[in-house]
Amino acid sequence: MSRELRSREGLATRRHFLATVGAAGVGLAFADQLLAGNGLTPPPSSGSAPGPAGVPNDGASQFAAIPGPTSINTKVLNFALSLEILEADLYRQALNIASNKPVAAPLNSNPATYTRQVGTGGLTTQAANVGFLYLQQFAYVEAAHRDFFKSQLGGGNPLVPAAGKYKFPGPVSGNIAAILGALLPLEETGVRAYLGALPYLTDLNLAAVAGGIYSTECRHSAAIEYILGIDPGPAPRSGDLRVTPIYPAPNTFEYYLKPSTVIQAVGQFFA
Repeated sequence: MSRELRSREGLATRRHFLATVGAAGVGLAFADQLLAGNGLTPPPSSGSAPGPAGVPNDGASQFAAIPGPTSINTKVLNFALSLEILEADLYRQALNIASNKPVAAPLNSNPATYTRQVGTGGLTTQAANVGFLYLQQFAYVEAAHRDFFKSQLGGGNPLVPAAGKYKFPGPVSGNIAAILGALLPLEETGVRAYLGALPYLTDLNLAAVAGGIYSTECRHSAAIEYILGIDPGPAPRSGDLRVTPIYPAPNTFEYYLKPSTVIQAVGQFFA
């Protein structure tokens, strides 16, 4: 019997699992925040990270590289906007490459203008067609995420995209497998970025929306991995942090990164 199966059998009931996790002293900041938002008292912190209502108190240092007013919600929104600007632009570039259009061409308002004009990269024809469909759909989703955060910031000095500023770390071969493979590291970083930034939001309405976008980014990542024949995980990557000390199996809970780590990690995608 595999180690994973033995671990899963050890958690015979949901109650036993929750009791085990509780005994380990799990203190998720976002859980504390939700408790506080519903009039409940978060458990006492065992360390210095959580601040009032379970919000981490290192926001100033974590978002120091993000311009704009010092309001933590504005900082988080601009942080998310910077990621969505990057993702939207790289998806636009990737869709243009896959459609044999000029890489610098803006995203067309009509998705039907894009058709697959590149090879499969070793995928089956069906997988390549589905992969292109995902690429096409996700490009517009990321643009919608970008525009949402811009609208939410309003007078909060939203970041402005810089033409020609965003790039893939290396050349992207003209086939669907390579194009999706080039996007995957960015998606995986985005997933970890949202989970790591969520606890800093003090506006629970914004936190709910951010959680919804986080879920969407997870779906993007999993869909790309499925097309490429990669286990959608979640699987640990270098530098990952855990939401709880106990992971019955590597794919039980998602992993996250602190905002300052994300800012460093996405540097490779900037020209």
